[in-house]
Amino acid sequence: MLQVRLRPLAMSDLPRVLEWSRDEAFCLANGWPVGLPAEQLQDWFVRLLNNPPVDLVRKGIVVTTPEHPEGRLVGFVDLRDINPLEKRARLRIAIGEETHRGQGVGYRAGCQMLEHGFTELGLERITAEVHSSNTRMLSLLEKLGFVREGILRQHETRQGVREDVHLFGMLREEFVAPSTLRLEARTLG
Repeated sequence: MLQVRLRPLAMSDLPRVLEWSRDEAFCLANGWPVGLPAEQLQDWFVRLLNNPPVDLVRKGIVVTTPEHPEGRLVGFVDLRDINPLEKRARLRIAIGEETHRGQGVGYRAGCQMLEHGFTELGLERITAEVHSSNTRMLSLLEKLGFVREGILRQHETRQGVREDVHLFGMLREEFVAPSTLRLEARTLG
């Protein structure tokens, strides 16, 4: 069984992030420019590590398997646009390693970050925005317990096509941590 934990990103993660940046499907699903030069991505990553925005919590998603008992970084999860006065933030989950997409990794990481947001950060509302073409994330948000709150029709252009953006929300009292979360959860540090 896969074990999933969250941890802070480190400079040693840059090679993995560079790998993901060459995956067109990953870039399109996460709003990254396709074909971004490695130097630009490295500059962005270094800035993110050295001077993270105050309204962002980003954690690496690490999966432990028999092949990788020490754990392997496979993606990241964010709480972004954190507003401490309104007690709200936006969730984003990105699985960079294709072999772990659709395997429940995003669900487990999402549960851990929701737990962190509602419990540790004291948030009362967490939202998410997803393009129509990102069908896996649409399903994942529903599985996590988010409520579909609306659709911004033909809201953004991606790859030359106008796309709808689905709006989701979850209130603190709606979040139910699965019992498996307690077994997998690690300190977010």
